[in-house]
Amino acid sequence: MTLNSSGANHDRIWLCMGDSNRTRILSRALAKGQGMVVYMGPTLDREGPIGLILADDVHAPRIAEAKQNAAACQKSLLVTANGARAAAADIHLDHDTDAGTLSNAIDGLRGYRDYEVALGRNSDLRVGAITSLNSGEFSVRTLDDARDVATFIAQGCPRTCQVAVGIYVLLANAIEHGNLEISSTEKAKAMAEGKWRRMIVKRQGENEYARRRVRVKFQRGGRVISLVIQDDGPGIDAETAEMANPTGKGYRAKGIKMAKTLGFSQVSYLGVGNIVEATILLTQSKIANDKMAFGR
Repeated sequence: MTLNSSGANHDRIWLCMGDSNRTRILSRALAKGQGMVVYMGPTLDREGPIGLILADDVHAPRIAEAKQNAAACQKSLLVTANGARAAAADIHLDHDTDAGTLSNAIDGLRGYRDYEVALGRNSDLRVGAITSLNSGEFSVRTLDDARDVATFIAQGCPRTCQVAVGIYVLLANAIEHGNLEISSTEKAKAMAEGKWRRMIVKRQGENEYARRRVRVKFQRGGRVISLVIQDDGPGIDAETAEMANPTGKGYRAKGIKMAKTLGFSQVSYLGVGNIVEATILLTQSKIANDKMAFGR
């Protein structure tokens, strides 16, 4: 089965997961909310090249199979309970990741793939300025802004694709739940109805939220990269948030869990919960490569 809201978008994703409420919500959100062509068949899609594939453990072999009909710079995401992560995929997420968080991860991965496609053969341009940048500040308002900034910063980090998705998820959380004050329940309902993106655009146009932005501070040290992300939302005391979600199912806990899966060594919320600090450890090989690239 293929879902496509407009018929004009050539971003084709193979959603190869067991039938569940999460899968149905996700397929509707991707097709109606993000304009993607969503294929849900059990066998290889031959109607058009596959740009993205999302699979669970049962369907993990489909990731290798999808390469037989791959669009440029095809990317894969595996939702897995397998700690060993035997199946090769660009992104691995825990098996119990909810539809809303999965949607953000797919959006971040899609943005990173778009960047690679646009870059084409000029792969050497991926380093350059960002690896010589020791500190910087960025300001984002929309999810499109967040994709651009996440992809740019990730070029100077190890595990570039993973970190790009991780940064995007943190920025999307800050925009959606911080600046726009959208609850996880509201997001789930809007996704199920295929109205998620319209809800974001509508709320960003309201006077109360229109001027709110998310600021990102980037600091590169000798062995650590640090990111501080602050939104303009009212926040909530971090201890209160922890007490309100003792099972770790709040969006902050989900964001922290995912970010640690995607290359961050430490993630923590500060103050009233509208500031998140995330750190990435630089490997010795990454440090050496950067020094060689710039003659340091």
